[in-house]
Parts: sequence; C-alpha cells; structure tokens
Amino acid sequence: MSDLAHRNASLSDMKDIWGLMRQAAAEIPLPVESESDQERALTEIMECCSAELSSIVVDGKQIVGALLAKRDLLDWGFRNVKTINISVAAVSPSHRDQGVFKILFDEIIKCNAPVHIGLQAGEGQGLADQLKSCGFTLESSSGQGEIYKWEPAAVAAKAA
Repeated sequence: MSDLAHRNASLSDMKDIWGLMRQAAAEIPLPVESESDQERALTEIMECCSAELSSIVVDGKQIVGALLAKRDLLDWGFRNVKTINISVAAVSPSHRDQGVFKILFDEIIKCNAPVHIGLQAGEGQGLADQLKSCGFTLESSSGQGEIYKWEPAAVAAKAA
C-alpha cells in the first residue's frame, strides 16, 4: 500500500515534476518534443512553483502527482478577485487509482477562490470525471477542449 503525502510544490521540485510531466505528456497532452516546447513547459513549471499555489503528492520520495496553478492576473488586476488557473494536473499512471487527483483538487479548493482548468482534446487521464467528482462544472466546450470551473458557495450564490 502506498504512503501518500501532500505538500506545496517548490522550485526544488522542478526536476521531479518535469520527470512526471514527461512521463504523462502524451495523456495530458503536453508537447515536449522540441526544445522550444520543453522550454515553455519548464517555464510554466517554474512560474507555478513560484506562485505558491501548486502542490504535489509524494509516495515516499517520488512525486506521483502534481497540480500546477497560479493566480489569474487579469482577474486580480481588473476586478481585484483572487481566481486560480490550473495549468497542468498530472498523476503517474501507477497511482491514478489511489485518489491522488482528489488529494490535489481538495487542496486547491481549500483556497476558497474560483478555480479554472482547461482540458485539451485528447486528455487521457480521466481528468474530466475527477473534476466533476470534486465539484467542478463544465463552463464551456469546443473542439479543442473543455473548461471546468469550481466556485466557493458564496461566489456561486452571488452569481445566481
């Protein structure tokens, strides 16, 4: 049985998060073939780890899940609202049936701020079902993917 633990991601986790991302790249989908794709992905990991909203799940010393998130700067700048955008959520294939996604999403929900996540067409981790089970709702859908949103009860009631 796995001994899963959650903690906030830090810059010192970048190498291991990058390893997890490369392992799950085809299922996320995350382009990592070219050097420029890799540079964009590493920059996103660095930005999200610096934002102090990202989290990881470890099994022993190995990172088996990562949720990379950062504050939505447009909402913050224009409406003075703390909104969180999830850039990437990835879990090692060997740990998908162990509740790692739930651990990651439960932690981001504790921020008590609206959360958005976009799923690209071709996402193969079963993330849409995980999001729905954590209280996210489908906000929009197109041929390129879907956008899901979670809102705290007070924000959802005010919008209704």
